[in-house]
Amino acid sequence: MLKIKKYTQNDEAKVLKLIRKVQLDAKPDKEILSRCVLIKDDDDIVGMVSYESHDDMGIIRYFIYNACVAGADRLVEMFFELYKTAYTNNIKRLITKIPSLEVEKLFAMFGFINVADDSLNLKADSKQNMKIMLLNLEKSFE
Repeated sequence: MLKIKKYTQNDEAKVLKLIRKVQLDAKPDKEILSRCVLIKDDDDIVGMVSYESHDDMGIIRYFIYNACVAGADRLVEMFFELYKTAYTNNIKRLITKIPSLEVEKLFAMFGFINVADDSLNLKADSKQNMKIMLLNLEKSFE
C-alpha cells in the first residue's frame, strides 16, 4: 500500500539508492535530503520530492517516481505535503526548471505557473534554456 511520509534518517540509504537509479554519480546534500517527502510502498521508496532552500525561495532538486505510482493522486498528495513542509520552513515560493512539455504539464497539475526567468534573477548558467515554473506558497495558504 502506498503512503506519503516525511524523510527520516532511517530512509537515507533507500533514498540514495533511488536517486542513484537516475543519476549514477549523485552526491546529494544531506540538508536537501532532510526536506524530502516520500512515497513508500511497504518498505520501498517509490517516489520522492525535495527542494533546496535559498532565503524564502525553494528550488525543486529531486522529483523521482517509479511507474508503479499509478495515477496522479499520490504524486499530488506528495507535493501538497512538500508545500506544507516548505511553508512551515518559511519558504514563500517554489520554483523548478522544466526540461520538457510532459514535465511542464505535470507541474501545471501541481499548481505551478510559467514565469519569465529574468524576473527571478537566476544566473545565466543555471537557466540552461529551460522554462521556469513557480508556485507561490503564500497564496496557497492564505
